[in-house]
This record gives sequence, structure tokens and C-alpha cells, in this order.
Amino acid sequence: MISQDRLFADGLDLLPTSGWCHAEDLSSAMAGPALLGDGVVVARSHGTKRPSARYYGSNEFEIPIWVYGIDPVTGLLPSDGGHRQLHLNIDRIKRVFARPGLRLLHSWAGQGARVAVLDPAADTVTVVRQRSSPPTARLVIPVRTAGDPFWADEDPVTQEFSGPTGTIVDLTAFAGATAPIADLQIVLPGPVSNPLLVHGRRTQQWNGVIPAGRQLLVATASWTVSAGTGAAWSPDFRQLTWSGGGLLELDPRLDPFALEFHHTGGGSAGGFITARRKYFNP
Repeated sequence: MISQDRLFADGLDLLPTSGWCHAEDLSSAMAGPALLGDGVVVARSHGTKRPSARYYGSNEFEIPIWVYGIDPVTGLLPSDGGHRQLHLNIDRIKRVFARPGLRLLHSWAGQGARVAVLDPAADTVTVVRQRSSPPTARLVIPVRTAGDPFWADEDPVTQEFSGPTGTIVDLTAFAGATAPIADLQIVLPGPVSNPLLVHGRRTQQWNGVIPAGRQLLVATASWTVSAGTGAAWSPDFRQLTWSGGGLLELDPRLDPFALEFHHTGGGSAGGFITARRKYFNP
């Protein structure tokens, strides 16, 4: 990795200035997640089929890390030659990467950061060079993305939309994203009647009236509805309908990358969508 890169695994610096370890690169993560259902052979049909609704599976890749028998605090070789320290350093890294739901953060100097949540995919391959000075080992750590298969911004962004029924809003807050964004927090403040959101082939509608002073919060990742930060009430999930494959999901590959907002009852209404932009690569 280049000198301006930073890489952290649950807060553990994998490119520390003390030099006790060094993550080699993330090139194998560049392949991205595989499409599920692509090229499936269907019985009694000619050739293969590519269904129109395809979903991404988990992304599996390897992280190669060089580890040295150097004191992580002082950056110095211990007086005993560093053999014991090498084993302690290897254990330290393996302990972190054994955790399910590990948070891997990759950043560039002054250019933002992207995060992936990972699970261990297989046993770590360890090759030790005891005769080198300092003692050296190379770890190859297989991981897979947990849940969402994409990399994400460290911080969320919010897109506001408002206007009369039929309003089309460019999703400028999510510009720059490259992968589908499925974990949305959608806030619809009242008053509004039967709000309908359309994005590509996906639609999502609340069938009913949200009175003034109340909010409807739709969390698409957990498939739940709640009262948000407005006046207390108990929205019923059964009033939410959708089409096109599931709850609303933003797809940056659409052109135009926009949202249609419809509602009944006249006048103007609006809402907010909050999420982290997603990417195929770190």
C-alpha cells in the first residue's frame, strides 16, 4: 500500500509508524461481490438465464500482512532478538481478525474513508522466517463481507426532497456512490397522504395519512416502521406496500439518478433519506 494509505481493523493500525506490521495491499478486494443467480442453467431451456432481479452475494478476499518481531510501542528490536515479540504480534493480529463483524477502515490523506464489515472466511495462513532480522512472518487472512457486501462511507449523508405530487429530485447527496444502497432511513413528516417513492423499477408507498406533527420513519435494512422524532404514535407495517423486488433501494447505476415523489391531498410535502454511500471497491 502507498504511504498515504491508512488501514485499521477494529481500531488496530495495520500501517503503524513503529513498523511492527505492514498490510501489503487490498488488491484482492477489488474483484467485488459476485452476482447471485447470474448464468444459472435452467432445466429444459436452451443455454443459461440471466434473471432481471439479481442480487450481490458476499465479497471474499484476502488481506496479506507482514509482521515483525518489533516492539509495537517503541519500534525497537527487543534485546532477545525479537522472536518472542514476533509471536506476540502475530497473536495480536489473529485475535482481531477472529472477531465476527470486524470493522475494516481504509482511508487516504485528506480524501475520506471507506468501511467494510467483515467475518473470518477461513484459517489464516502463516509463514514465519525465523532467521531474518528482525524475525518476520507473512500472514494471509481470508475474510468475507458480513451482511452488506459493499464498502461504505464512514459517515452518512442526507438527501431532502419536497414539492407537489410528481416531484422529481436528483439524488445529489449520493453522487459518487457506485454500488446499490439498501440500508436507508426514510423520514416522512406530516401532513402528507399516501406518500409514494419511485426509483427505477422499485416503488414504496405508505397507504394512509400522516398527520401534522407526526413522522413516519422507514428503516429499510430492518424492514421496520416507527414514529421517528415526531409526536408518539404506532404506525402499522401492514400499511406499507412496495414493488420491484423489495423496499426502496438506491441504485447509482440508474440514469438519471433521481427519485420521484407522489402524494395525494394536494399541496406540498417532503421528506428525507439518510444513508451511507456504497462502493464496490475500498
